[in-house]
Amino acid sequence: MKLIFKIPFSVALAMGVGLVVLLGYFFGINPDGSLTLLGILRNYFLQGAVAVAGIAMLVGVANLAAVHLKKIRTGQGEGYSFVLLFALILTLGVGIFDMVQTYMQGEPSLVRTNWIFENIQLPIETSLMAVLAISLTYAAARLLGRRMNFLSAVFVGVVLVLLLTTMPQLTEQLSWLGALRTWIVQVPAVGGARGILLGVALGTIATGIRILVGSDRPYGG
Repeated sequence: MKLIFKIPFSVALAMGVGLVVLLGYFFGINPDGSLTLLGILRNYFLQGAVAVAGIAMLVGVANLAAVHLKKIRTGQGEGYSFVLLFALILTLGVGIFDMVQTYMQGEPSLVRTNWIFENIQLPIETSLMAVLAISLTYAAARLLGRRMNFLSAVFVGVVLVLLLTTMPQLTEQLSWLGALRTWIVQVPAVGGARGILLGVALGTIATGIRILVGSDRPYGG
């Protein structure tokens, strides 16, 4: 791995902040539980990252609005763009109004925001999960038609068990089926999810190390 010493200021700043945050996790706490200088700097940088992430989200929302405004002006899918912008402005306005009410009353009162979540957002997510279940069943059927082996049979069997056990009437009559579903969800599914998270963590660490040593410079340095 080739280290790059002649680097611009932005790359040096990113490397320095990354090294401070990384070292802060190992040497940020004294034996008595108090924070060291590295720990204080780490917390300061992390708080700054949260603020930058919030600003980045606002920039993303503004860019989304600009793109759909352009589509409305040019007449390219203006119907969907209008619905999206209307929902965005309405939700933002309701959220700001609830925040002002909360500040004036001195206690959380997000009644209107919760109504939007429970009556609009939650049904949409439920519908997407239903589409996912149908897509998964269709994929299982195509998998059996193209390649029939032991792993394919296990995949289809697990899909059928999970789909059938979503019916409470069936699990009440066949308690062993409900127990099988619980075992699948708590043991193999959790193990697979942890394996995926470990893979993501290792990939993130490897990418972070390459950025810290200057091998990769995704921030334009």
